[in-house]
Order: sequence, then structure tokens, then C-alpha cells
Amino acid sequence: MEFDRLFTISAFEGLRLMRGVIARVPEVTFADCPAALVAHSPQAAAFDLDAAVELHTFVAVDAPHDGVLFYRECILAVLLLKMPAFAKLMTLGRGRFIKRIKGDEYRDIRSVFREAKLLADPPLAADIAWWDTVQGRVRLNFDQERLVRARAAEELTIKYEQAELEKIGIARAPIWMAIDDNTVGYDVLSYRRSGDGERNLLIEVKSTVASPLRFIITRNEWDNADQVGDAYVFHVWDMNKIPPVLHVRTTDQIRPHIPVDNEKGKWKTAEIPIGV
Repeated sequence: MEFDRLFTISAFEGLRLMRGVIARVPEVTFADCPAALVAHSPQAAAFDLDAAVELHTFVAVDAPHDGVLFYRECILAVLLLKMPAFAKLMTLGRGRFIKRIKGDEYRDIRSVFREAKLLADPPLAADIAWWDTVQGRVRLNFDQERLVRARAAEELTIKYEQAELEKIGIARAPIWMAIDDNTVGYDVLSYRRSGDGERNLLIEVKSTVASPLRFIITRNEWDNADQVGDAYVFHVWDMNKIPPVLHVRTTDQIRPHIPVDNEKGKWKTAEIPIGV
């Protein structure tokens, strides 16, 4: 079911009431609960009970029946299930998130947070604890999402290199180094012709969904690339495209975008534009 149906007080309150029925009348199954609830309280038909039924699977079974606390459990469950775009704003901090959701496009979302008493200023200790929990869980989800996307990009490079090696007549397979050893400084080991023999090609794989197209490079990654030189390349996969599109960049193409250290400090990460 779509996010807009699940992320509503109508769905939250419908689920809270149904769980109340089951707690009072254990013989009522959850499948029968919507009908039983409406039969007992006809006004309950105003709630989105279909969305509530779907939400039941994702909200902790021991969630408190108190309205505000229950709504907070529902918000957390739907955020982690659907990971809407605005969830990333929550990692910026409570105050910044509240400021960013003031537009008309966030009106319904804002009303849900208001009903859950999460926009009060100053916040209570319990409110702060909830925000800290949600921010931590959302960050973990985004980290996992990035890892999944990174692995998908690495697999794309493996397949690309398999085809390239076959095309140039090298009877070897690329090695997925990132799976076995995260310390080597590159993700895939492949090969290229060099005179009458072969040479290693070290590939750092990047996945990006950024617009304009760009990727992040760390100091360690660049130091490895700069040391190896021509035998080191970057595979940057635009994962917004279907199928994903590969952009290959050499160390010489990356070098103009690398920051310069000065007496005020040394750079740690840099944002590299892909360009046309």
C-alpha cells in the first residue's frame, strides 16, 4: 500500500482501536476485527481500516495503547518501511527538520507529527529520546540502502569487465576484491593488454543517484589512485538510469577536482562532478 495511505492518523487510530478490541475480546481474530469494531462503534468506519490492517504487521505488538505514544510507534514503523524522501531530513536534527517541512507539500506530514506531539517547543525528554531513536534507525536504513546500491554497482562492473576481457582476448576473470578484502584500496581487479603481455587494472567502483551527477571520493581512495596512476580507474554508475549507465574516469581526469591541503588543514573527502 502507498505511503500516503499508511502515514495518516486515520490509519494509526484505526489500528489502535482494532488492537483495543482484540485486547478486550481475545476470541476476535484480526481478520474479523474491522467488522467487529464497526459493529460495536459505527463511527469507526470513518477511519482507514484497510490501511490499519496492513499497518498491523509492521507496528510493534507491544506498542502502548495511549494515542500519542501509539502514533509515535506507527510513525517509526512506516518511516522504516517506506523510507520516504523526507526521512533523510530527519537526520539533520529535529529543529532543522521542523523548519524544512513548513511548505504546503508537507501539510499532511506535518499534521501527523503534530498529532503525535512531536513538534512541541521546547521538547520534553521523552520527545528527544524518540527523535534520537528515529534518527539513528533512519541513518542505519540509509547506510544499508547505500551498501546495497554499492554492491549492485560492483556487480555491474564485474559483468562489464567479464565482457571486456572476453572482447580483448584475455582468458581471465575479474576479481571482486571488495567482497574478500576491504583494505586493498580498490573494488575490482581486472586486466588489460600491455605489449605482449597483460597488466593489472585496479577499479574503484562508485554508485550515485545524485543530480547533477557526482560522487564522493575519500582521501585514502585518492592516495591509492594517485600512487598507482594509469593502472587505476574509477567506474561511476549512474543508478538513476534504467539500465544504469557507466562513466569511466582516469586519475588524470579526477585530479583537477582534488582539493589542495593548506596550513588550515587537510581535506578528508571531496565531491567529484561527472560532467557530460
